Amino acid sequence: MTLFMGFLTIFSVLGLILGFVFLIVKKTRRKGKILTPIAFVLAIIGFWYMGSPVHNEQSEDNNQETSASLADTNSLDTNEDEDEEDLNLDDTTHHTVDWSIIKDNVEFRIDQVSIVKQDLESDDQGIIGVHFIIDNKSNKDISTYPTQGTLLTNTREQIKASVNSENFDGDIMSGAKTDGFVLFPVKKLSKLEDINSVRVKWNFWPDKNTSEGLKELDAQLSF
Repeated sequence: MTLFMGFLTIFSVLGLILGFVFLIVKKTRRKGKILTPIAFVLAIIGFWYMGSPVHNEQSEDNNQETSASLADTNSLDTNEDEDEEDLNLDDTTHHTVDWSIIKDNVEFRIDQVSIVKQDLESDDQGIIGVHFIIDNKSNKDISTYPTQGTLLTNTREQIKASVNSENFDGDIMSGAKTDGFVLFPVKKLSKLEDINSVRVKWNFWPDKNTSEGLKELDAQLSF
């Protein structure tokens, strides 16, 4: 209704101006006598409605409702963010570890083990993430596959690495340094504190151009 009355007021003012023009010109004076009073009356009605207290109160109510809706939405978003943060804090723990070994001038390090308790579509109850750092200081390109490794928990669960692990291993050129997380899905995890140590094993070839010289690396991690 407000939009209609606004347009009506504008067109009425234009009609009033046009009516005065018609009154001045002799040939259109008869049209001006008809148009001018009609436009004048409609303009008065439009100005009265737009300036009436009822209209102003409705506009204020609409503005207040809009502001309240925005405030409720912002409050809801904030609460959702807080809930997500609480969920992450409750269901995830990060352990700093200090394990390293040098083989054939290649340094392997593990500096963090993260445990997430979460029901997955695969019916697993959590994930263990192991952060690897590989620094190839040798003069040969190497091959190593932590993302195809195996993990054993202190709860006696043996787990193959997930295909969803980060892609950072494989053939690593001489002088290159790379890092990433290897993920191991846990079938049974009642609480985060149940896991306090893991053992990780994976393969390493000092020269990617030959299948000879295979080494199996073994990391014992307690936290």
